[in-house]
Amino acid sequence: MQDGSGASIMSFMGSHDKRVLIATELRSYREAVAEALQFLCPDAAIFQAESGDLDRETNRLRPDVVVCSRVTRLVECLVPNWVELYPDYAPWSVVSVRGARSTLTEIQLPDLVSVVDRSEPSPSV
Repeated sequence: MQDGSGASIMSFMGSHDKRVLIATELRSYREAVAEALQFLCPDAAIFQAESGDLDRETNRLRPDVVVCSRVTRLVECLVPNWVELYPDYAPWSVVSVRGARSTLTEIQLPDLVSVVDRSEPSPSV
């Protein structure tokens, strides 16, 4: 489902404490991650966007978590929790939770769920 801006909304009804934006380069991977997170993190509203729309959608949505192929300066400044999945197709990913960065080799779905679970919802929705 599109919301008029180009972002796809996985869940838009009900009460959601957290907003998660998935903006990876490969559409099939983005859709699979979004679907899995929606199922495993029912308290989160999951949004999808093309990787080229990452900054625009970050500004518009003010997500609590971003999962992307390439983190931007805007994401680093505005989003407290983010995951850069396999930058330049490297075998590792960079995770930032409330500013604490770590590198994970072969990140798995439970790692992404953990980032969403550890994130704090924004005070203004």
